[in-house]
Amino acid sequence: MKTPFDAVLYTCDTSPCPERAQVIQDNLKSVGINVTIKRFDRNIQFQKEGVKGEPFDIADEGWFADYADPYDFINILLDGSNIQKTGNVNFAYFTDPEWQQKMQDAAKLSGDQRFSTYGQLDVDMSKGPAPWASRSNSNQIDLFSSRVGGITFHPVYSMDLNTVYIRQ
Repeated sequence: MKTPFDAVLYTCDTSPCPERAQVIQDNLKSVGINVTIKRFDRNIQFQKEGVKGEPFDIADEGWFADYADPYDFINILLDGSNIQKTGNVNFAYFTDPEWQQKMQDAAKLSGDQRFSTYGQLDVDMSKGPAPWASRSNSNQIDLFSSRVGGITFHPVYSMDLNTVYIRQ
């Protein structure tokens, strides 16, 4: 079947990247998009995606927060005013002045107002320009015996193993 759309997907060359790329390719083919998969060593992939004008349409990426604040996702990854020739992390190359202003305004807030504003910004961006298509959201569940104490959770990195002990 000939399709009217072609796309280039950049992904890494180690598992589970090739398998995930195949799923993306198969799923998009079913809606009329031909995907060419280009696999790279992970460091090369990240470097190539960071070059403005690099010829890819889809970047198979993930992001782990450096700290528990929505700025670390929305502003760091989508504020187009930060785009340079190389070294970018805004792989969507999203540059919309209206949305950039909303991101910058949200960054000036604090407390509950900051979090609710960023939450609404996330919803509005997903409904509107949608610079990303999310494919997963990790969910980790830790189970412990009643003999385990010192369980402390970090909002970004999950359980803090340095505080765990066995109760006597």
